[in-house]
Amino acid sequence: MKAKSLLVLFALGLAALACQEGPLVQSVTSFSEDQWYQDSVIHVDVNVTDTQAVYRVSFQIRHSNAYPYSNLYLFREIRSAHQTEYQDTVDIRLANEAGAWNGSGVGALKTLELPYRQAGLRFPKPGTYRFRFQHGMRDEPLVGIRDFALTIEKEEEPTEN
Repeated sequence: MKAKSLLVLFALGLAALACQEGPLVQSVTSFSEDQWYQDSVIHVDVNVTDTQAVYRVSFQIRHSNAYPYSNLYLFREIRSAHQTEYQDTVDIRLANEAGAWNGSGVGALKTLELPYRQAGLRFPKPGTYRFRFQHGMRDEPLVGIRDFALTIEKEEEPTEN
C-alpha cells in the first residue's frame, strides 16, 4: 500500500514539475482492494477565483485485468453553492471491440485519461464548485477499479508573436 501511494505521489510530483504553473486541482482516489462501491461517491471541491480563465479538466481511471467489462458508465456532476451547473452520464470505453484494453500501462494495470469535455470549461461565478463522480454499473461492488484521478488546470493563453 505504501509503495502504491509513493508511486502516485511521485507521478503527481513529476506532472507538477513539467508544467510552469501547477494545476488548480489534482485529486486521486484509491479504492480499497480494487472495489468501487455504488455509495462511494467521489467529491472534489474546487475554489475558483478567475472566471475569465478557461480550465482544462481531465480524469484518469486505472483498472486491473479483473475488471469484467469493456465499458464503464460514469455519472458526473458539477455543483455550485446554488445549483447544478452541469450533469451527465458518460459511457467510457475501457476496451476496444477485440477486447484489448485502451489506455496505457504495463501488465495487469491500465490507465485511461479522458477530457471531462472536449472544450475547455469556464465557471460563471467565483466560489466553490463540487465535482461529483459515481459509477453507474450494476455490480456491487464494482471490481477491478483501482484509482480515479481528477486534474484541473488553467489553459495557457496564446502568446502573440
